[in-house]
Amino acid sequence: MDQELILSHNLGTTGNLAVVYDTEGKILKSWFSGYKTEYRHGNIVEQDANSWWRAVCESTRGVLNGINEKSINSVSFSGQMMGCLCIDKDGIPLANSIIWADMRAENEAEAIHAAIDEKQFYSITGHRISPSYTLSKLLWIKNNNPEIFRKTAKVIQAKDFIIYKMTGNIVTDYSDASGTNMFDLNSFEWSDTILSISGISKDILPEPLASTDIAGTISIEAAAEMGLLPGTPVVTGAGDGLCSNIGAGCITQDDAFLYLGTSAWIGLTKNRPHYDDKLRTFNWAHLEKGKTMPCGTMQAAGNTINWINSQIAGVENIQAREQDLHVNELIDQSILNSPPGAKGLMFMPYLSGERSPHWNPDAAGVMLGLKMDHSRSDFFRASFEGIAMNLKLIMDSLVSEISAEELIAVGALTRSLVKKQILANVLNIRIVNNNHSRDSKSFGAALIGGIGTGVFKSISETGRIITRENPVTPEKDQVELYRKMVPIFHDSYENLKTSFKKISSLNGGK
Repeated sequence: MDQELILSHNLGTTGNLAVVYDTEGKILKSWFSGYKTEYRHGNIVEQDANSWWRAVCESTRGVLNGINEKSINSVSFSGQMMGCLCIDKDGIPLANSIIWADMRAENEAEAIHAAIDEKQFYSITGHRISPSYTLSKLLWIKNNNPEIFRKTAKVIQAKDFIIYKMTGNIVTDYSDASGTNMFDLNSFEWSDTILSISGISKDILPEPLASTDIAGTISIEAAAEMGLLPGTPVVTGAGDGLCSNIGAGCITQDDAFLYLGTSAWIGLTKNRPHYDDKLRTFNWAHLEKGKTMPCGTMQAAGNTINWINSQIAGVENIQAREQDLHVNELIDQSILNSPPGAKGLMFMPYLSGERSPHWNPDAAGVMLGLKMDHSRSDFFRASFEGIAMNLKLIMDSLVSEISAEELIAVGALTRSLVKKQILANVLNIRIVNNNHSRDSKSFGAALIGGIGTGVFKSISETGRIITRENPVTPEKDQVELYRKMVPIFHDSYENLKTSFKKISSLNGGK
């Protein structure tokens, strides 16, 4: 009998990663296929949904080369969240998808503010009002492209479109539904209150399912394009935020994890939403009705490091090529040449505005305290310390909910011992990896697929193939230093808020 395998797709911002896992969580093969993102003036960020489908088909054929398609038990998904893809009655996209990073709908967010008290809104959806959510983007389409809005039969997310192309069924899962800002976290249904004040019909929203529900089976036509067998089960999957939670092994009440990739977030697993009185954090719906993932997300973590690598670390890039190393390895070595606190240099990592805890699209990057005696090493250290201190502000906003003694760290950047030690010292908590720290989203989607088809009896059973490793503990003297630095970091942001707004206005709101 052929080995039983699970095919996972991670529809990210830059492309789709297809990974084949066995039932013990071992990666047998992976294949990445990219797609383009269109950035335009006015905070416009879009993708062509058909490019997602091409990438999924290409990566599926690539990853299955040499693997018997009969062994694929199921296909499941992790997908980018908070998008807005309008499709017509035939399932054809009416325009590009407005993706999570798009912030054009500020006027629409203000209109929602005017229609409902934000704390009431937050108590229903678990999220604050923001241009980043599907609701604001859909209202922008209604106001600016009424013909597209009139023709819209359904509004869906990235993975939902792929599921439709594979099965002909239009569904979503609870986590992606919660990322639209139209979902009631108390009832796990579309919110009549939010839809009423927004003038949105429930008819254009997909049926929300549990992530582990089977959405359908692969059609003959889709199977031919993908290289899979017709009838293969397609499990609904989840948004990438929840998949990273599952892949981190954050599966029981009070588990906590840190994702550090393009963006970064701290998330928990809870049996109820966490409502922050200052609205700094938010809640995704979890796998099952009633369970939630309280979370705080910063906008640019890995992206900040990538910007530094491309714009500042020219010397290190040359040396890395000469030594056949990744530039991050040389930057880590350089960080060690700077003392904790970077000799008073402090960096605000708001290169893309900020979500948690400030929710300010006008926030910008700042290097504070720069003097003649500062070096490149100080710059590199201060940059990552700034990321860590913003994560500390997020962690403090969740502190009443965090009882875990350690954070499970996932994402490519969390394999760096230097960065993990800074995180442990700033956050004052033990940091551990797990055996899927680099592929937590794909792995989480695979686990969801396995639960959906009975490979695993429950989410708790998946714990047997997840191990925690490489613990890093806080260093007391540095914990005390950062304890003094974090309030200065926060106060500096507060003192610059007005300047951020004025600078943004000078630059046309960009």
